[in-house]
Amino acid sequence: MKIAIVPGAFFPNPGGAQVQAHNLANKICEKKHNAEMVLLDKTTIKKKKYKITFFNKIIINIIFLFHYYLNIDLTFLLKIYLKKFIKRNKYHIWHFIFLNYKSLLIINTLKKLNQKIIVTFQGADIQINKEINYGNRLDSKYEKLLQINKKNIDYFTAISKNIYNDLLNLKISKNKIIEIPNGTILSKAKQIKKKIKKNETQKLKIITVARYASKKKGFDLVEKILKILFEKKIHFEWTIIGKNTSKILNKINDKKYISSLKIIEDLTNENELYYPNSKILKHYSKSDIYLNLSRIESFGITFIESLSCNLPIITFDRKGANEIVKNLNNGFVIKNRDFSSFIKYLNRFYKDKNFFKNRPYLSSRKYDLDQLIYSYIKTYNKLSKQK
Repeated sequence: MKIAIVPGAFFPNPGGAQVQAHNLANKICEKKHNAEMVLLDKTTIKKKKYKITFFNKIIINIIFLFHYYLNIDLTFLLKIYLKKFIKRNKYHIWHFIFLNYKSLLIINTLKKLNQKIIVTFQGADIQINKEINYGNRLDSKYEKLLQINKKNIDYFTAISKNIYNDLLNLKISKNKIIEIPNGTILSKAKQIKKKIKKNETQKLKIITVARYASKKKGFDLVEKILKILFEKKIHFEWTIIGKNTSKILNKINDKKYISSLKIIEDLTNENELYYPNSKILKHYSKSDIYLNLSRIESFGITFIESLSCNLPIITFDRKGANEIVKNLNNGFVIKNRDFSSFIKYLNRFYKDKNFFKNRPYLSSRKYDLDQLIYSYIKTYNKLSKQK
């Protein structure tokens, strides 16, 4: 069976969708199936089990520009091109991970060529939050094309209950939705965790991993959190890892807080087969607690990465977080941005870092990609047998 994995975004751009596409393609190949990553742009990925093939970027971009900006339909040219592409590559299944406008144009044409299609939404491609201007569907052109295309998709994999409900709101039939959460490689995290010495200092080591997006990722709250930690005299070090996160420093007015922040913009390592890479896993393992400030997440891949290193999570009660983090089990869930509860819980953990024991790691086991891969393969087999 030959699977075309088509990510709407891929490395070197960072993100959970990219990690999932890469890890899934590797794992499919590990299980003796054939996966190819089909891309528009060159990638920095070096170590992989899958092959990479490229769409003709010029053809796709011209058709997109005419369709999106001029409302001129040239998809008959896309059909001619994709017919040859299919004949050459002979894919059994097309699996799209994170959609954009170009993805929707391709899906629409593939279905006209009788191809079998699976889609995994990852967040911004289906979720909407008008308060922070978040979501592709706020673009009326994307929304219109998505509504047209939903009938062309054979199966949708829902990575969370939130996405499942979003699919139902899109009027997708339940029998076309298969619940498979995003996954991580637990064995890799476990090996690295064993090598890291436990933090025996009085200092509370906090970590946050996210690309810089002020409102969506909640980085506009950083100074407020810092002020509370200082006022309550909690000795801490806060490591923030992610692309462009140095911008946080420019938003902090009281510079006395900066000494307690450790900003790391780039921890890439394309020489490892599976993500997250060992450098990030080491930072998780050296930390005491994961702090999430996001206002919305479809799933929160960094949540399961931190849990896999037995790191509890403190988060506000938001979509994508409240599904994975269970209050007083594998973390603290704070209702309605209640900062007094936030500091109460953090103080509680500061005084007893063994409060959660091994529960965070235990809660991560259902997200083990080594097990989840069988659900994907079962879905591919089911679809490949359909006429």
